Amino acid sequence: MTEAIVFAERVIAPGGDAIWPLALAHLSRRFASIRELDVAGVPARESSVAALEAWAGDDVSSWRLELARFYDDHARVHLRRDPGTAALLAALRSDGVRLAAYGQGPREASAATLGFLGLDRRLDAIVLEPAGDGYVACLETLGVAEGRHISSREGLAGLRQ
Repeated sequence: MTEAIVFAERVIAPGGDAIWPLALAHLSRRFASIRELDVAGVPARESSVAALEAWAGDDVSSWRLELARFYDDHARVHLRRDPGTAALLAALRSDGVRLAAYGQGPREASAATLGFLGLDRRLDAIVLEPAGDGYVACLETLGVAEGRHISSREGLAGLRQ
């Protein structure tokens, strides 16, 4: 059986959580004249898509494009590459381990974060905006029945030992 490891995005790209509140504030300012966004009322990033879709309706249909633009413009300021994580993923892959990650929030934020950090090319699969359990969605995408789920930085540190 092929070994598989599935990562929550924030485990391999922890800086993504720091940029998220800034992105929400940007959306709030950008679309203030069209529709007010109560930033404090938006749930955590991993639960935010439905709330943002409801807020946007038909009036702010370009929120996803604006979010992608914000991440593209600000990733280099707020995200830092971790050579240790990249090296670990490369070593695991060279050992034949199948690697996947699931995004934790809007696909534009997750894709930009993983792409800027260069992690997207070190993974066999990325599931953005998974319907339901991200871990299960990654296993299905990889075509495997089971694998390790790394959902904390401590779990990542355990792989390095």
